[in-house]
Amino acid sequence: MTRGELRGVFTDALLEFSFYDAEYQGFRFVLLEPKGNRKLTPANSRKLTDVISNALKRPCALLLSQVPNYERNRFIAQGVYFVVSGKYVYLPFLLINAKGSSEINKERMQPAAQYMLLYHLQVEDLNGCTLTAIESKIPYKYLAISRAVRQLDAMRLIDVETGSNGTKSIRFSKSNTTLWEDSEPMMQSPVKKVWYADVELHIGLEGGINALSHYSDLNSEAMQTCVMYEPDFRELNDSGKLPPLYKTDGITKIEVWKYPPIAVDRPETVDPLSLYLTLREDKDPRVEKELELMIKRLW
Repeated sequence: MTRGELRGVFTDALLEFSFYDAEYQGFRFVLLEPKGNRKLTPANSRKLTDVISNALKRPCALLLSQVPNYERNRFIAQGVYFVVSGKYVYLPFLLINAKGSSEINKERMQPAAQYMLLYHLQVEDLNGCTLTAIESKIPYKYLAISRAVRQLDAMRLIDVETGSNGTKSIRFSKSNTTLWEDSEPMMQSPVKKVWYADVELHIGLEGGINALSHYSDLNSEAMQTCVMYEPDFRELNDSGKLPPLYKTDGITKIEVWKYPPIAVDRPETVDPLSLYLTLREDKDPRVEKELELMIKRLW
């Protein structure tokens, strides 16, 4: 690539890398080949490729001659895209451009897709965002985001737009109210497992009826509900930092979620829409009424 094509790229990067305009099945990206024998750490590589990708508005990948297996795994863990000549590639962003061989589920939303939609409705407008930009905002890697975008597109909840440089971005064509009404039947409860403890715990975010009491006129209850993302719960439990847990009864209820709880206005409490999904099967008339009022207040 010429200097004219690299406007916005910082000078040190121009001196340390050769830049190549790459294309695969109509999808364009940039390859960065280090000059000389400069060794890049995975963490520094992630920061570097993120900055250059934002400047060029295209995904960036390192073009390397060789990478030891242990270091390859570290690059993947950091989310660094790379090509090792004649051996292998790690370019998950190409999957969004590929036709899926398996049929997309249009009736039950996967956790990453649901998280992305709830984030858009409650935290930040994602209209016009590229997949790389979305990766910097939500706790999912590019591969999971690309699958989520494919599902939301198949469900007719978003439009996927391709720019002149081949970069894909998303757009929600409906108002927040309509988007919620159309998507809610396809959403699932985030709760994967429920455990109980005989002691009070101060972990995760607050959920259940006590969380609803913060968003409504409903009184709180004696049982505390703690909400944790499954990997965080597993790490805490495996390290022995949790008390004995039971499948029924206790003074603390632990909800293990399929996606990370979203902190919105109240950082210690789960987001209203996820809370609604955990309680929408509750037949208590008071709970049903307050859930409806909570949703109306959001819009």
